[in-house]
Amino acid sequence: MNIGQEKTSEQDNNENKYPDTINRYGSINSLDSTASSGIGSYSTQTSGADNPEQYEVLKQQKEIIEQGIELFNKKPKRGLQYLQEQGMLGTTPDDIAQFLHQEERLDTTQVGEYVGDNDKFNKEVMYAYVDQLDFSSKDFVSALRMFLEGFRLPGEAQKIDRLMEKFAARYLECNQGQTLFASADTAYVLAYSIIMLTTDLHSSQVKNKMTKDQYIKMNRGINDSKDLPEEYLSAIYDEIAGKKISMKETKELAIKSSKQNVASEKQRRLLYNLEMEQMAKTAKALMEAVSHVQAPFTSATHLDHVRPMFKLAWTPFLAAFSVGLQDCDDTEVAFLCLEGIRCAIRTACIFNIQLERDAYVQALARFTLLTASSGITEMKQKNIDTIKTLITVAHTDGNYLGTSWHEV
Repeated sequence: MNIGQEKTSEQDNNENKYPDTINRYGSINSLDSTASSGIGSYSTQTSGADNPEQYEVLKQQKEIIEQGIELFNKKPKRGLQYLQEQGMLGTTPDDIAQFLHQEERLDTTQVGEYVGDNDKFNKEVMYAYVDQLDFSSKDFVSALRMFLEGFRLPGEAQKIDRLMEKFAARYLECNQGQTLFASADTAYVLAYSIIMLTTDLHSSQVKNKMTKDQYIKMNRGINDSKDLPEEYLSAIYDEIAGKKISMKETKELAIKSSKQNVASEKQRRLLYNLEMEQMAKTAKALMEAVSHVQAPFTSATHLDHVRPMFKLAWTPFLAAFSVGLQDCDDTEVAFLCLEGIRCAIRTACIFNIQLERDAYVQALARFTLLTASSGITEMKQKNIDTIKTLITVAHTDGNYLGTSWHEV
């Protein structure tokens, strides 16, 4: 009886001590005090004696963290909420940013999507995440590589844009007075140009690779309407030619090598190329927007100037309007595209430019779907609006449509 009583007494003592142990180890703050690497790192915190209770608590913490990571890799906000409810993660943007930096088991695609989200709190986390990076005394390419190591860039242009803007601002903040950049805008545009360069030089889809002279020329005027030194851009070109900027890959995908995963690996590579090419397009648009800032601009007031300008620009206009109508169901976009086509037909009629007029009328007729072999049930609002636009064109410019009347 005495032995049994002693055992019961010992169990009671353990149960009384257990809540204190939970309080001591059950929060991210206490973990931080014992392990500099924060959440996901475990310290036995022994004082010369083996403490079974302590190991049991740490085991439970580890299971909670692993469950939180698993949830994060499916739905980031749910995973973070779970860890916070369990007292394993703080609630401030700095706490979450530190967790994203330190926990290597997180899906890097989900990290990128989370910090790129437009939600107010997500943006605060993103700012904290970038502010926790130290770019001091690093050259620009090395800083860009470091920035892209922790997550996989999201696919949406707006998300990428926010991340790149913050990166540029942080780089200048860490290197005040030590760069050639007139402002953060220079770093922002240069970052895109480097991504564009790495896509151009290392993508198998690009046959005619960009030369060093072309790259230098492309970056003219990006430094507050002035040029960066040619030797500086030349060094960047040489470094990227030697080693591309690599976007972070999801570890789960990176470690798969069995035959059944060949298809998913090909898909991953295809998605990677598409993302990089999309960024390259964005970069090219930025380059074109800033590289001609020093060119003189003359406002034309004479009617005769319109014809040569239209002859030069009608093809890309037609392509833009056609793609907009085909790929987007937004009524505002459709209206703008149809209005553009209508104005182009009017311009071609005024100057009696037959080839261009016929091309636009044919495009307009095609988007009515009245000549399509598919059923009428596939019509959308934009197709109905196209029919109305075609009728308007016939009414206002009917005397000048010539052979285009066949399409009408």
